[in-house]
Amino acid sequence: MASHKATSVLIRRLFLAAPILVFILLDLRAHSAEVPMMEMGSAEMQDTDGMGGAASPEIGANSTSSQSSANRRLSPTQVDPDLAREVAASAAEIDRMVLEKLKAEKVRPNPKSNDMQFVRRIYLDITGTIPTAQQASAFLNKPRSGNKRAELIDELLNSTGYVSHSFNYWADILRLKDQPNGRVFSQPYNEWIKDTLANDMPYDAFVHQLLAAEGRTWENPAVGYVLRDAGMPLSNLDNTIRIFLGTRIGCAQCHDHPFDKWTQLEFYHLAAFVNAVDTNAARRQVNPVVMNAVAEIQEIAKKDEKKRNLPGRINGVIGFNRTAVAENRNRPLRLPHDYQYDDAKPGDIIEPKVLFGQQPQLTKKGSKRSAFAEWLTSPDNPRFTLTIVNRLWKRALGVGLIEPVDDLTDETEATNQPLLDHLIAEMKRLNYSQRELLRIIYNTETYQRQATTRDLAAEESYYFPGPILRRMTAEQIWDSLLTLTMDDPNAYQRPRSDALIAAVKIESDQPVSSEFLLNKATQLDKVRREGPEQKLNKKFTHQGSLMARASELPLPLPPSHFLRQFGQSDRELIQGGSTEGHVPQILTMFNGPISHKLLNEGTVIYDEVVASPVLRDQIDVIFLSIVGRKPTRTDYKTALTEIQMNGPAGYGNVIWALLNTREFLFIQ
Repeated sequence: MASHKATSVLIRRLFLAAPILVFILLDLRAHSAEVPMMEMGSAEMQDTDGMGGAASPEIGANSTSSQSSANRRLSPTQVDPDLAREVAASAAEIDRMVLEKLKAEKVRPNPKSNDMQFVRRIYLDITGTIPTAQQASAFLNKPRSGNKRAELIDELLNSTGYVSHSFNYWADILRLKDQPNGRVFSQPYNEWIKDTLANDMPYDAFVHQLLAAEGRTWENPAVGYVLRDAGMPLSNLDNTIRIFLGTRIGCAQCHDHPFDKWTQLEFYHLAAFVNAVDTNAARRQVNPVVMNAVAEIQEIAKKDEKKRNLPGRINGVIGFNRTAVAENRNRPLRLPHDYQYDDAKPGDIIEPKVLFGQQPQLTKKGSKRSAFAEWLTSPDNPRFTLTIVNRLWKRALGVGLIEPVDDLTDETEATNQPLLDHLIAEMKRLNYSQRELLRIIYNTETYQRQATTRDLAAEESYYFPGPILRRMTAEQIWDSLLTLTMDDPNAYQRPRSDALIAAVKIESDQPVSSEFLLNKATQLDKVRREGPEQKLNKKFTHQGSLMARASELPLPLPPSHFLRQFGQSDRELIQGGSTEGHVPQILTMFNGPISHKLLNEGTVIYDEVVASPVLRDQIDVIFLSIVGRKPTRTDYKTALTEIQMNGPAGYGNVIWALLNTREFLFIQ
């Protein structure tokens, strides 16, 4: 066997020569009965730097992270370590209820996951990415005694990765876009959502702000929720009830609901709370300021053919400033002209009434939207807390206690009602902290059992002998490949929109000149072309792809992007993402720029393999990095044969093969 130095040189020279495999080299499945060669506590993979070591400022071999104001790092608040006993007690109560139900249904709980399965799963579920070989080995090498699993859960919930992964989760639910239409500028809203997740804003306060906020996006970013459906208050109401109350009332907008009890009249009574929202509310303030300048620019465009585009350029600036949310409290809601039921007449003015629970007390000068937000987010609302705990339980375990999570009816039954009641009580006790409830769930034995690998039948009740086997989301796959590539996958933090805001904001309350508007348009063009985001992107772009976590990329991405190929939604439908497989995904994995960059010198997996002095250790590093475990004897023999037959290019073959297995793509 060649010396370590000679082997490293050969690998550097030939690592990229790995051919694309036309077959799966290693016969790996999501579950294997064969035990990995090394015990979980093996000291052969010691990590002297602790959990992943110190973060390197280098990205691959050619990019640097910036700590400037344009590239701010989120600093998440930390979970309270003093609450560890309370967390353990609540987790134990959940386990008691799950076991009681399993016993009643004559279902055996799955075995406990081993440390290799757990560390990969918990990284993916909390941070949205696989652990590095160093991070995994650091956990595996900790003594089995003590609370190392609970400690790792807390560490990951305190990380930027938790914010990134949670943002992806809510981006899919809230259908986040950077610019939903030509005049809505939503980046401040998207940034605000990251901030609320980093600060662990109470969920009820978060939703209340979404529903009641007023102003422009840079003044009050939460208005972005209403502006996502600008000019369509009834559609926004339908989405609101589905997302936050788990109930579908959209059919009742046009007729009585065919599958539920809601009538069209009830829909309009509820809509009377929100129909008066004006999403172009700043026009009365802006129009007098820009009116003369706009007329002058239009005249210039008429006289000079070369300047015909000037009105279009300034319209973007003006549109951003006109767009704001306010409530027109004098605007009534009337039934549509084609209303066909006997309980009211077409054109009748409709008074606000909620669907269930106590009716809000309204005053002539009070905000109907605020009253609606108070009712919806109240702890007494029977579906508000239920919906969020059901969503978070499904986020951790893969299946809700109620399925679907957004189609509740009066006949809906939970698979474990005492458990659902406990989670609801805990969410209220925790002051609606999403992070603290997830902390409890992740600490349960239920979550930490091995995954159920069989497919569930339609309408089958699942009693949670363990979580279900799930394919990674598109974001998890992308971020995991990034983890194998970059020393610090979180190095790129999308710059805040401050420069863009400064370019478009008109602060004057006096008429402005045509020159002022044209300068604003020029400034906006320049920021879009040469602003902080564009400058930073150049440092992190490889073969046309921005090497940044999914949470930091534009929303939405083009259909050809890796993330869209693997099922990221176009942000048109609520939770429109998909984990279904198809042939283009295989081609994307083989030929995508991020896949090829993996084998470049300077990437994490490349450097870790080269740094290992012994071939056995190098194979261990590859397996631990990609599938989160040491190789079985069969795996080791297969990988060894491949490397011995093909030389250093064989390393690349093994990596390619592992990346294209179900074991990499699925969360066990």
